[in-house]
Amino acid sequence: MHKFPINNYKKFIELPLDQFNRLKFSVYIIDFNWNYLFVNDAVKNNLGERGNNLMGKNMWEEFKELAADSTFNLIRKKMEQGVAVNLETISPVNGKRLNITGYPLEDCYYFSSSILPDKDDLIHELRNQLGRQK
Repeated sequence: MHKFPINNYKKFIELPLDQFNRLKFSVYIIDFNWNYLFVNDAVKNNLGERGNNLMGKNMWEEFKELAADSTFNLIRKKMEQGVAVNLETISPVNGKRLNITGYPLEDCYYFSSSILPDKDDLIHELRNQLGRQK
């Protein structure tokens, strides 16, 4: 879905946070206690009010619907085992289809996610493109 050379980095301090803010997909960095260390502007845009003021807060407490979801529990388990993840799922937070990528680094977890278009979004985009061609 999206590419970023996260394998070039090992620790939180090495991560190019300023570059992450310019990306169109969501990037969030979580410490090993699942507290937010960083969220980029795309996270805030995608989550609206819920995306503000996440710094230092626990992901599982802020988004209890994630803690109750089997896919997100699998992500949690894999990351805690030091295994990278890449999967598609439906977000229990906003009901959107997501592609989620996660990498465990030496001192944190890196996550990126993109909202995938659903059928209605694709049909709407196709109609717009056809309308522009006329």
